[in-house]
Amino acid sequence: MALQQRGGFSTPHWKGNPSIISTQDFMGCLKIPVRALNIIWGNDSRFWEWINLSDEDTRSIGFQEAAVLLQVNWIEVTGKFDLNKLFRNTTYNIYYAMKFHDDAFGWRLSPIKFKVGIAGEVSEVIHELESYRAKQNKWHEVPGGEFTVPNDTAGSVEFGMFEVDTQYWKGCMVLGGVLIKPKS
Repeated sequence: MALQQRGGFSTPHWKGNPSIISTQDFMGCLKIPVRALNIIWGNDSRFWEWINLSDEDTRSIGFQEAAVLLQVNWIEVTGKFDLNKLFRNTTYNIYYAMKFHDDAFGWRLSPIKFKVGIAGEVSEVIHELESYRAKQNKWHEVPGGEFTVPNDTAGSVEFGMFEVDTQYWKGCMVLGGVLIKPKS
């Protein structure tokens, strides 16, 4: 894998390309592909690997590519998109499309923080992912918080998943992307 270049120097961190985020589908959902996300250590093949998904996986979650977490002890995946991609006065949920391989490790003692920020206000939820890990090789939509688009759609939504508090190594998780869905 070629390293991304910044100012002539390669960096071990993946800088997402938000221009590849499409518009909402007919159900009001916004799909954010994994290449649109910022992933700490995501540009270092010792820690993350980029893969093309099978046709079956693509039909299941709607993404064609994924990032496989090989091993890290610091998870930080973030993203950002403009509010004008969504409907005004609507509440949305954020879901992380992920699955765990048979040999996934380090998730039992590593709670993951999911944050959402809009208009200067940040909310946070914490999830233990062990119950998802126990259902191996199955795609999960892990809830990452919610937000409401104000009437004035200027600005952006920032979101992320983090585990930076423990020194436990974690691995063998596949991140397909992020789904933004209207709350029902």
